[in-house]
Amino acid sequence: MLLAAFLVGLVSSVYGAGELSIIHHPGSLVFKGHDSLKESALPEVYSAALGLSTEQFSHWQGFYIENPFNIPEAIVTIAIDGVQDIGQNNGHHYPLLTNEDESEVFSALSRKISERYVNEKPTLVRVDFSNGLDDIHQYEIFNGIKRGNPKSVIHKHLKVDLEEDRNFLKDIALLHEIEAKIEAGAVKEDFIPDVYWFSISSLHALSDLHGSNATETQEAKQLLQEAIATLSNAFIKHYSNHVLVTVITSDASHTRLRRNVLAATLYDSNNNKSTYNLASTYSTDYPAIFNIILWFCVAMFFSILAICYVTANMDPGRDSIIYRMTSTRMKKDN
Repeated sequence: MLLAAFLVGLVSSVYGAGELSIIHHPGSLVFKGHDSLKESALPEVYSAALGLSTEQFSHWQGFYIENPFNIPEAIVTIAIDGVQDIGQNNGHHYPLLTNEDESEVFSALSRKISERYVNEKPTLVRVDFSNGLDDIHQYEIFNGIKRGNPKSVIHKHLKVDLEEDRNFLKDIALLHEIEAKIEAGAVKEDFIPDVYWFSISSLHALSDLHGSNATETQEAKQLLQEAIATLSNAFIKHYSNHVLVTVITSDASHTRLRRNVLAATLYDSNNNKSTYNLASTYSTDYPAIFNIILWFCVAMFFSILAICYVTANMDPGRDSIIYRMTSTRMKKDN
């Protein structure tokens, strides 16, 4: 058990910890267990949920399709950067090893759908809230959406005059604007797989400012949960329940930040190595050369050991011509 816990901790430190939360899914999909999943495998999971063929074999047994005639027609994902989770109790949750950026997951999934439905026009939407309205106005279905007013969001502990809090409240207001647009009939069920991907990073800065356990951070997570719930309900209604809603959280940015800070402390102001005794940089041929030398030495060692063993157990009178030709006594006897 201790070894397993150590390995889980080691993997989490390498990849960065996160969580995949299944907020809503049709009855045709059954989610079970709590096995961890690599983020790079998410395109295959989403593809399988949409009934598309998968390219890579995965040992993950987190879900299976119970009814292939009632699969989702849309995937709605909210990707949240900078936190390991948002404290959501509803839904099914899986530990996520964040070895890939969420934008790459969306790109891989949208590419698979586009290749499968060449003659149709699936709706493939990705909105990065850090880009403001630029991403929103790229898509016709979101025409008319304006930047939400942070003061319209009911809150108690967050402060609008703080930039980090204000940016987060703007994102929450924008989520509600999108939810209102969906409620107004911006999307419709067309029996072609659609993807709606929303990336939110403002919680990262807010959490860093106040602390992960601060009252402000907990309130922000609660506001985000409520916004996700209303957005999810809007999509469920207009897709007649044929929608898969997920939340992806990742603290990989914190992991990368810690590594970068550590690396920066290992160099002085003159860009010289400090006294931290950094290892030398090796060429790309090093692994091959190392393996050749290692296994040659191993083979040579056991070969010499076998020769020594056989030689030590020889019968001089029967087995070895070496003794007969070199022994002085045997020459005199002849």
